[in-house]
Amino acid sequence: MSQKPDDARQARRLKALAAIMPAEEEDAAITAAALADPDNPPLTGPQLARFKPARRGRGRPAQAITKVPVSLRLDFVLLESFKATGDGWQTRMNEVLREWAVKHKVMLRHYHATVQKTENEQLTVYECMVLAQDDGAAKEKVKRHLRAEGRDNDARGQVYTVDMGSGMVDGLPLVC
Repeated sequence: MSQKPDDARQARRLKALAAIMPAEEEDAAITAAALADPDNPPLTGPQLARFKPARRGRGRPAQAITKVPVSLRLDFVLLESFKATGDGWQTRMNEVLREWAVKHKVMLRHYHATVQKTENEQLTVYECMVLAQDDGAAKEKVKRHLRAEGRDNDARGQVYTVDMGSGMVDGLPLVC
C-alpha cells in the first residue's frame, strides 16, 4: 500500500528535522578541535556576561498606544493619491486624520481619573484611564461606569482627572 502524498511529505519533513547525534568519541574529537582553533577561542566568563538576551518576537517593539486595523471604504482616487506618495503613506493618512480631528475639536483625549470618598479625600476607591473630549465628559463617564458596575456608593465620590493628552498609564482599566 502506497503512502498518500501528504503523508510522504510529512515523513520527509520529520526525517529532515531529526537530529543525528554523534557518538561519544566523535563528540569528544569535535570539542577538542573547536577548543584548539586559534581563530575561534572559547568565550570567557566576562565576555559571556556582556551578552544581552535576544529580543523576543518579531517586528516593532510593543508600545503602550497601538494602532488598530480597520476596514474602511475610501474613494479610489484618494487612496491611490496617498499610496503614490511612497512608503509611509498609511502613517501620513493617520496624521491628516489626526490633524482634522484636533482642528474640529473632536479628538478624544486620555484622562487619568481617580475617585475618592467625599468624606475622606485621602481614600481612593477607583482609578482608571478615560477617553473623553473634555474634563467634564471624563468625570461623567467614570461615574456612569461605576453605576453600571453596581458601585453607586463609589459613584458619589469626588472624581479628579488629569489630562494625559495621548499618553496613558499602564495597568489601569480604560473606560471609553
